[in-house]
Amino acid sequence: MPAARNEEGLSEVVGFVLLLGVLVMALSVYQIYAVPAQGRANEIEHMNMVKDRFTDYKIALDSLWVNKNNVTGVTLSTAFDLGTGSAATGGGGLSLPILSPAGSSGAVSVSSGGATLTIRTPTNITAIPLGSLQYASGNNYWVDQTWTYQMGGVFLTQSGGTTARVSPSFSFYNVSGNASVSITPVNITGSALLAGSGPVRIETRLRDMPPYANLTGTFAWVNLSVAAGDEGMARAWERVFKGAAQREGISPAWYAVGRSAETAYMNITGPQTDATGDVTLRTVRADYLVSIATAASLIE
Repeated sequence: MPAARNEEGLSEVVGFVLLLGVLVMALSVYQIYAVPAQGRANEIEHMNMVKDRFTDYKIALDSLWVNKNNVTGVTLSTAFDLGTGSAATGGGGLSLPILSPAGSSGAVSVSSGGATLTIRTPTNITAIPLGSLQYASGNNYWVDQTWTYQMGGVFLTQSGGTTARVSPSFSFYNVSGNASVSITPVNITGSALLAGSGPVRIETRLRDMPPYANLTGTFAWVNLSVAAGDEGMARAWERVFKGAAQREGISPAWYAVGRSAETAYMNITGPQTDATGDVTLRTVRADYLVSIATAASLIE
């Protein structure tokens, strides 16, 4: 009889160990497969949100310079989370850190200069610093992305290179058989960097600046170049110049597009290659002062 009681106790211990093993195995499988999948989904959703914020930012800034006579000095404000690891949460329930994906982070920065647009005509050479607003992700489960707002365009940089997701403020088209160029060299001024995972606020003000001298009129030729400071960005600008002409069906004989190291260029001669004034240039000035600040995630 005592031996039977000992066997019953041993079977209970073995059953408990087996149950514990099954539980550990289930948690391990969940942590290996389900947690990364959830983290990847969270980071994809966050990257889409950042893309939408940059697109909205471009549209909002365009609306300021288009209506600059009425909105000069007006401050535009936008906000978004730097990552998925923000401390602000809501609701209740049990949450185990080991069963939840690690939150991502990010950094947003604004800088003056960096890239320079140079506009050349037979009578003038003007170099315009562009500046940029940039967000760089610190993802754990999804590919890292860098979003850049520069000269009215939104650029995406990943491991494979850089591409323009929203075109800059530049047009090249045909008007009554002559070439016409419209460009808004959006100049970003500011110097700030903020990193983390919480919310950030970006405030932008359109500055009251005089128009560029000698950059509007009809010329024999107009040459544009962007010293991007980065070979990937230079390739993206080269594609921007090519795309602007191709979508309007401009004859390749009217222009030449190329790239030299970190500089992309577009030389526009129009239908005539002599000194005939057949290229109309229109330049609109848009200068913005940009600042970055943290945004409180909870009401204190």
